Amino acid sequence: MVEYMEGTYRSRGGGPGEGAVADVTWSDSSRRRERADTAYAWERLSVDPRFVKLRRRFALQVAVLVSLFLLSYLTYLLLSAYARDVMSYQVADSVNVALLLGIGQFLLTFVLAWAFGRFSARAIDPLAAEIRDRARNDGTLTGRVSRR
Repeated sequence: MVEYMEGTYRSRGGGPGEGAVADVTWSDSSRRRERADTAYAWERLSVDPRFVKLRRRFALQVAVLVSLFLLSYLTYLLLSAYARDVMSYQVADSVNVALLLGIGQFLLTFVLAWAFGRFSARAIDPLAAEIRDRARNDGTLTGRVSRR
């Protein structure tokens, strides 16, 4: 089933040789060479200053948004545990501060997801597309690697 990924071809003809591996195989040295070229290409790409900038932007974005969410949730939990009189304050007929803050957690989740998408579309996606296009043009992602 996975032979095509390993460079061998399994014939589909019936009979006594059913399932036998045909003579079409890659040599071990060409497989190793292809793996080495791919590893070299990804290594070159990983030290590219634009790729490092992309990783830093993404990490910073994720860290800020996750921190905001965790801070908000931790505040909600601590208020629920230690400020019961504040949380039980009635805002409307049967609506108290605890209910509003609980619903606010859902709203904050959606706002942070929207902010993640918006920031990614503006700052991360264009840089990722530029890196991807340059890597394809250089042959880095297509297997045609020229060692420099």
